Amino acid sequence: MNKAYVLLVIICCAGVFLVADTIPTGAWFSDTEVIEGITISTGSWSDVGSLVITADQALLKPPAGRHAKTVLSGITISNTGSTPLEITGIRVSWQPDESEIIRQVALTRGKGGETPRAGPQGADPDPESAGGEGFTVFWSGEAASGQVLEGRFLLDPSTHNDPARGILLSFDSNMEGKSLVCTLILDDGSEKGVRVQL
Repeated sequence: MNKAYVLLVIICCAGVFLVADTIPTGAWFSDTEVIEGITISTGSWSDVGSLVITADQALLKPPAGRHAKTVLSGITISNTGSTPLEITGIRVSWQPDESEIIRQVALTRGKGGETPRAGPQGADPDPESAGGEGFTVFWSGEAASGQVLEGRFLLDPSTHNDPARGILLSFDSNMEGKSLVCTLILDDGSEKGVRVQL
């Protein structure tokens, strides 16, 4: 008889959890694996909670020898988790949209506790082209506001000596006065972004 009561209590508790909606939702996704004809469905939690993106020191500047402010630096990303995060896309949107084009997205290396800067010594002679040491070009080409820019970058867990990466965005024309949103997309489809007023 006691076993019947215990089973009834367990069933009632499960029902209360479902009715109260205390089971986490939204961050769950599923995966399917096939091994020698056997299909196994698994699930895991999204790692987007480990991704930190900030724009506390965003700076819009002109490339060397030019006047139009077309290069945005100072957006930083870091991984507070214990495993690498795979970034597979970046979406950059801005308002008002006056047919400006984004030309390149690059990731810079962080040093100590400082915000990552353009170039290995803190200044690149031509920040419009981020191919030098200290940069990883994520994407280059021509894209309008709101398009997903596909690439691949493994963001390792942050360490004391390497706490963050910087995002460097290059445009074809002056971006002063724009409201910009930079959104990172992880390999599981989860997203996190930041808004910057230029």
